[in-house]
Amino acid sequence: MKKKILIVDDDPMITAMLTQLISFYPSLEMVGSCTSCAEAKLFFQKEVVDIVLLDMELSDGQGFDLIPFISGEPSIIVITGNEDYAFTAFEIGAIDFLKKPILPNRFKKSIDKIFEKNAPAAPAPVEKEKPFLFIKSGVKIIKIEIDRLVYAEALRDYIKLVLSNNETHLVNLSLSELCKRLSTFGFMQVHRSYVVAIRHIKQVQDDMIYLQEVSTPIPIGKTYKSVIGDLLK
Repeated sequence: MKKKILIVDDDPMITAMLTQLISFYPSLEMVGSCTSCAEAKLFFQKEVVDIVLLDMELSDGQGFDLIPFISGEPSIIVITGNEDYAFTAFEIGAIDFLKKPILPNRFKKSIDKIFEKNAPAAPAPVEKEKPFLFIKSGVKIIKIEIDRLVYAEALRDYIKLVLSNNETHLVNLSLSELCKRLSTFGFMQVHRSYVVAIRHIKQVQDDMIYLQEVSTPIPIGKTYKSVIGDLLK
């Protein structure tokens, strides 16, 4: 079944380009385009789509203001010429972030993400459904629930793991080894001494990352500044 896709963008050239790109995919059906928040709100009152290509800066408001009005649970691809909206894309649960001008290969990557996300999942072992790690802490082996891990900090010969509810553990592990073990679970290194969980990021300001559930801000190292911008590419 084809996925219905809607364009919300007030730039006619961008809309024309996206329309052409959509036409290359037999699995997509373009059902319309809106040039304003008001027009989009009227559309969502009547229609449910599978994908929304959402511009962040419209003539009568900002794209994220439309989120409460979107019917169903479509995949949202944020489209903008301003990279500052990358974290807004995170906050609204967008599946990808496309910076103008939009390249065909980047558009394909976004569409592929959607189909991969919606592909029938193979039966998974319990560990994958509720991922965890077993890590040595002193003479003990402790079980760390990955969903609760907020960040990790290197402290000389140890790593401090900070979990939700301010639970902490000192473990016998290098930061590089921890990064390898967390690489498939949505973590990224932002400083030579810090690894953070992407899902726990609340805000980034003045080269500092602020995380949910913990009050300690995390610094962004000079050599890691590009990792935030590259995250959604």
